[in-house]
Amino acid sequence: MPSRFARTAGTLRPGRFAVAHAAIGASGFAAGLLADALPAAMAITVVAGLGLHAASQHRQRRRTESIERRYRTLVEELPAALYISSLHDTSYAIYVSPAIVDLLGYGLEEWARKPQLFDEILHPLDRERVLAAVDAAKHAAEPYEAEYRLFRNDGSIVWVRDRAVTVRDSRGRPLHWQGFLIDVTARKNAETRYRTLAEQLPLITYIDTPYSADEAASYVSPQVEDILGYSLDEWESDPQFFVRHLHPEDREQVREAQRLARESGRPLELEYRMIAKDGRVVWLQDSYTVVRDETGRPWYTQGYALDVTARKQAERDRESLLAQAQLQNERLRELDRMKDEFVALVSHELRTPLTSIRGYLELLLEDAEGFDAVHADWLSVIDRNSERLLLLVEDLLLKAQVNAGKVTLSVKDVDLTAVVAQSVQTSVPVAAARGIALTCAAGALPPAAVDPVRIGQVIDNVISNALKFTPTGGRVEVRTAQHGPHARIEIQDSGVGISEAEQERLFERFYRTPQAQSDAVPGVGLGLSIAKAIVEAHGGAITCESVEGQGTTFAIDLPLAAQAASVAAA
Repeated sequence: MPSRFARTAGTLRPGRFAVAHAAIGASGFAAGLLADALPAAMAITVVAGLGLHAASQHRQRRRTESIERRYRTLVEELPAALYISSLHDTSYAIYVSPAIVDLLGYGLEEWARKPQLFDEILHPLDRERVLAAVDAAKHAAEPYEAEYRLFRNDGSIVWVRDRAVTVRDSRGRPLHWQGFLIDVTARKNAETRYRTLAEQLPLITYIDTPYSADEAASYVSPQVEDILGYSLDEWESDPQFFVRHLHPEDREQVREAQRLARESGRPLELEYRMIAKDGRVVWLQDSYTVVRDETGRPWYTQGYALDVTARKQAERDRESLLAQAQLQNERLRELDRMKDEFVALVSHELRTPLTSIRGYLELLLEDAEGFDAVHADWLSVIDRNSERLLLLVEDLLLKAQVNAGKVTLSVKDVDLTAVVAQSVQTSVPVAAARGIALTCAAGALPPAAVDPVRIGQVIDNVISNALKFTPTGGRVEVRTAQHGPHARIEIQDSGVGISEAEQERLFERFYRTPQAQSDAVPGVGLGLSIAKAIVEAHGGAITCESVEGQGTTFAIDLPLAAQAASVAAA
């Protein structure tokens, strides 16, 4: 291939050889005049000058060839494929370096034989764009840079990055077009894989250039059209597209958060609203990170935006439902309060006539000897039911007082062992009638600070429940012992037991276990709720442990007098 370097560097410049040639001519002319042989002297002078000129040309060529060899060696050791082409013919190659053989597979001989091979192997989808851009850069004498595809001799596609400039001589005149090609196929394949993955995700992926002058997005995935309705052309046509379509109420907040993230270089996560093409408000959850260059300086940002409109709507619905539930709870609490007031009022009004009935009944029973057996039995039935009704009314009244926070306690230092023994003694006839062994193991205790009447009512209630749910032949044991700063009363039975699910509701008002309902056990489900309220009003606690089929143990912890006094003093 003709050497452009030889033709360019082989031109002689006036210098020491021209000066020497002039000196030889002048010396010959002077010698010819002195010897009166001017023609011969001039002939010798011409021959000597030609010899000198030939020697200088030879030396110049050797120097040029040496420089060219060094330059060619340097060029051919580079990993890039260098080329020189004509300024007038877009794809005419004057020179290509050997690296192009590894890059595209075509030998140097083929490039020499086909100067327009470049045009032949340029990918059809890139040809028009690339040739037009090269031609424009040559005419404008501007640098050129682009990425495009070429076909290797085996038919595979190679992505190259092309950078070229116009080379000029010392006088600024254009000589030729010179550039180099770098293989970027691996990067392009990786970008394609990344793009394919990103465009399959149900979210918008993007690459921003927030450190550029216009902060335009350099890449936005096609999902933006599905989520917001805007085409990629619309998005890419306006560098301020994102900012313009932010919800007005979120715009300043988002811009400020982005500014702080750019300045700090930290990842950013935030939620904001965008105005979709059809006018809808779309909530996006945006998360991006700053990518840095090899020097550690921020370069660009990349991230993703997930459509969370449905979640936001669900949150609003949940808040609305919560507000409605809170309002409903307030109404229910008001109704509950009104119910308690009504129950207290009714209970109070019922107790007065019941007390009167009980009084007159007692007078009749005192003279029961004057009645025949049938009428005496009727009076006994009236007595039992009126007493039961009076107890129920008192329970309702007490529960209403507890709920209203109006229950009064007459707390004093009490021998709790005596209170327990009295309750057990009261229940012995009932236990005997049902064939149940009722025992008491009440050890000595320090005085407890309690209301003896109310605590007696609690113990009576728990023992009564134990007897109700213990079959004939079973046992109920009542124990007392000191438990830290408390006195503990335990009532253990060998009855049917209570399931775990039922234990969670055991102290609710009007709750009755399925066993109690199926066996028609007397009661309305107030006893344990009242017992819990009374014990907690004393600063104590009542708990239940039970295993189905094995029995139940209730534990009542009440403060000892010394403990209550120290708490009061504190």
